[in-house]
Amino acid sequence: MREYDRTGLGRIEAERRAAERKAAREAPGPKWYIVQCLRNSDQQVLDAFVRYKLETYYPTVIQMKPMPRRAMSAAQRRSGLTVMQPRESAVFPRYVFTRFDIAVRGWREAFDYAGVGLMGQKGLPIWMPDELISRVRERVGSPVTTSDSLRVFFDVGESVVVNHGPFASFPGIVEEGLDVPIEKMDASMRIKVAVQIFGRATPVELEYWQVSKA
Repeated sequence: MREYDRTGLGRIEAERRAAERKAAREAPGPKWYIVQCLRNSDQQVLDAFVRYKLETYYPTVIQMKPMPRRAMSAAQRRSGLTVMQPRESAVFPRYVFTRFDIAVRGWREAFDYAGVGLMGQKGLPIWMPDELISRVRERVGSPVTTSDSLRVFFDVGESVVVNHGPFASFPGIVEEGLDVPIEKMDASMRIKVAVQIFGRATPVELEYWQVSKA
């Protein structure tokens, strides 16, 4: 039984390597390949590829998402409001794009270290043209990370609308933002907004989650 298993695994490995050689002949040179990660292992795969100097692309965006109740203040929990906070989110969760020449040795060690394999179809690895990756980059835009300042959301002069509190639904203009990294934001931090109240601009300090872009 053990001998049969070793023979079966050897045949599968030989077929996989044959498919890789065929892909290298049909599409020589560096290509973008798609890697599917196990659940919650995206960063582990990215770290492994960086360690082995493989070029990667993992598009992310900053989105306003509900803050966990355990992170809220007692007053915020009592209010029953949904407190939003900026968080970094993957555009394609569990998928990493990596660019390398499949005919050049070294990439397989990186994949073994990360515990992943190449996605394939009909026995051949799936790769993406550079032009398609470029279009994805254009659509996603420049990457914003949690180390960036909250000004990427609410900069001075930004048009906003108040969502919560006594001035809810009133428009306004940000007069004073926050130069604080997104990852260090606290829901009690405030920005100064000139709220249009009955046609008159009135300076008001609001917690950042109480407003949204107009």
